[in-house]
Amino acid sequence: MQKIRISSTLLVFAVSMIIAVPVQAVLVNFQNFNDLSGFTLNGVTGGINTGAQGVMGPNPGDGRVLRLTNNVGQSGSAFLTNPFSLASDASFSSFFEFQFKDQQNGGADGIVFAIQTVANTAGGAGGGIGYQGLTPSIGIEFDNWNNGGGDGNNGNHAGININGNMNSVVRADILPALLDSGTIFHAWVDYNGLTDLLEVRLALDDIRPATALMSHAVDLVGLLGTTNAFIGFTSGTGYAGADHDIRRWVFDGQFNPITDPGNPGGTISEPGIFALFSIALLGFGLSRRKAWITL
Repeated sequence: MQKIRISSTLLVFAVSMIIAVPVQAVLVNFQNFNDLSGFTLNGVTGGINTGAQGVMGPNPGDGRVLRLTNNVGQSGSAFLTNPFSLASDASFSSFFEFQFKDQQNGGADGIVFAIQTVANTAGGAGGGIGYQGLTPSIGIEFDNWNNGGGDGNNGNHAGININGNMNSVVRADILPALLDSGTIFHAWVDYNGLTDLLEVRLALDDIRPATALMSHAVDLVGLLGTTNAFIGFTSGTGYAGADHDIRRWVFDGQFNPITDPGNPGGTISEPGIFALFSIALLGFGLSRRKAWITL
């Protein structure tokens, strides 16, 4: 049997590439949140989800969920620690399942699916939904509190927000159910970098609606000013609060609308992405063993 010794140069190169290369053209699949090691948890979110795990969900048979906030007067967020590269055509498709439970003082203030340029921040509490002030950024809010004219005087709406501004550029004032009803919601966010079209869908089951709830034309790379972005969720509470839970999340680094979120197919979880990348690098070295391997 031949013994193969990998050179230290290859190992150093592989490690440096694992650290430096952004996530690109990959599928992220969290059917539960047993492992949060791939996230940066900010604000109260880090204190709620301890031991690099989510908390047990509120319903019988639930696994672990990512709980962003759980009381009044809070702000928190969870972003993937590794950046996603927008250098190709900036496209992506995402699905996530969320639920608001254990409402306090009427329940507030909701969640935001956010894309920004850093991973370690959370925005304003209360009506800021953990997103206010995060700039440059884009966010999709699901807001269960009426903060006046900026919310269309509506305590049950969704919106597309830009640069941490809570006055949505597009708002949907009629949703399939009350966000505060304890209902499990299913959301799809798709961005086509070739057409610069962002679309949001919402349903009470896994069946992707044919018609978008909201759409908005935006140059995502131009907005962010960079080809690297951090993706995740924010939440905030004020006088009222709730358990704001992300139950599942699938993210595809291409425009590929997700039709089967329970079985997206060929998907790897974010914590395993860079382990897989390192294996690929090792294979690259083995294929050129005269240069990299001593027999």
